[in-house]
Amino acid sequence: GSVEIVSRVISDRLAKALGQPVVVESKGGAAGNIGAQYVATQPADGYTLVMGTQSTHGTNPLLFKETQHDPVKDFEPITMVAAAPLLLVVNPKVPATDGKSLLEYIRQQKQGASFGSASTGGGGHLAGERFKKLTGLNLVHIPYKGSGPLRTDLIAGHVPMSFDNMASALPAVQAGQLRALAVTSASRSSVAPQIPTMAEAGFPELVLDTWYALFAPAGTPRPIIDRLNEEVVRILKEPEVTEKLRGLGMDVVTTTPDEMRTRVVEDIARYKAIIDDAGIQAQ
Repeated sequence: GSVEIVSRVISDRLAKALGQPVVVESKGGAAGNIGAQYVATQPADGYTLVMGTQSTHGTNPLLFKETQHDPVKDFEPITMVAAAPLLLVVNPKVPATDGKSLLEYIRQQKQGASFGSASTGGGGHLAGERFKKLTGLNLVHIPYKGSGPLRTDLIAGHVPMSFDNMASALPAVQAGQLRALAVTSASRSSVAPQIPTMAEAGFPELVLDTWYALFAPAGTPRPIIDRLNEEVVRILKEPEVTEKLRGLGMDVVTTTPDEMRTRVVEDIARYKAIIDDAGIQAQ
């Protein structure tokens, strides 16, 4: 998956910088909860890290009762690594080329319209619910088990629209199988600068991106956190690394440890408001 791929982009270079092996171990399952929980219980010595996401350190604790880690109290942030917007896409048969015409199309549907997402409670689901709230449209959420099945039904026209991750949706857009209307980031993505933002499409309150960030267990000494931050930030600024991540539909984004902690706290509050307002429950 994308978390493992992003981790491997920097692992070899980090090993050289630290003078010791850096092994990427995939501990998938429970929307990332298994891996995050494992790292939260490891010694706070800087030797075990987790590549967290807005799911493991944002929405999961709000949605899953079995989540055993606290995304703020149980981790020491190191730095954000990359971020990618969601892409608002429609089936080419939908007569919409921008936000305004999409609204007109949906309003003309007597039974309303549906939007698909890769998972219940994921970024695409939250973006769709936020869009529904802002517009007052009659939109029904159709959850899928991953971006692959979602993209198949989007292309086939079984579901008319979706907020999907850039890496998954952009190739289909470039192939003419889907039409992109906007990105959910605050500014245009360097990966696809021709696509306007949701703000440019008339929805400045819909800003929601996906991110990847490194965390260590809580209590890891600050000198270790600062050393890791310094090395990872340096690695991410290497042109080859930047281009590899751009090839995955991501922009390199780095932060200080304190900035990353603030981002987690703010995102949790933002996600909670959307989840509570929409009454989202994990399935």
